Amino acid sequence: MKVKLLLLLSLTLFFMFTSCEQPYEKEQSVHEGNFKGNVTVINGDGEGIDYVRNDVEAELTLNTERQGTCNVLLKKVSFSSKMPVTIDMTIAYIDIDQDGNLSGDSIVPWAGLFGEYPKYTIRNLKGKVSYDSEGSPLTLDIDMKCGEYPTKYIGTYIK
Repeated sequence: MKVKLLLLLSLTLFFMFTSCEQPYEKEQSVHEGNFKGNVTVINGDGEGIDYVRNDVEAELTLNTERQGTCNVLLKKVSFSSKMPVTIDMTIAYIDIDQDGNLSGDSIVPWAGLFGEYPKYTIRNLKGKVSYDSEGSPLTLDIDMKCGEYPTKYIGTYIK
């Protein structure tokens, strides 16, 4: 009797654990990377004139402090022809999903020694990291409002 009960219990546990297995699903893994592209600020120079800064490098890194977020560092960027210097500006804690979709709102950017820039708080950030068939980054596209200025970054992966 005890043997039958033990066998029945073993079979029950076996079927319980094997029936809970989920089918294999391939997940897109998010990769860090460096990109080079252009920043366009709509009406950045006033009077309806857009400002374009070419050859801006962007570094995307996964955030180790908050899972599911990343940081984007825009290197030597300016947002107007009237801006006397370029800066390295970090946009931190951008939400990123497994498909490379980016989103964020109310992010205060900071720039190295200059500190935080609350006047240019990032709003309505939407973007995408695209990947090739092997999972390597191809492009980084970001649309956002930087302060009162609609701003776009489009960059290609550099190795």
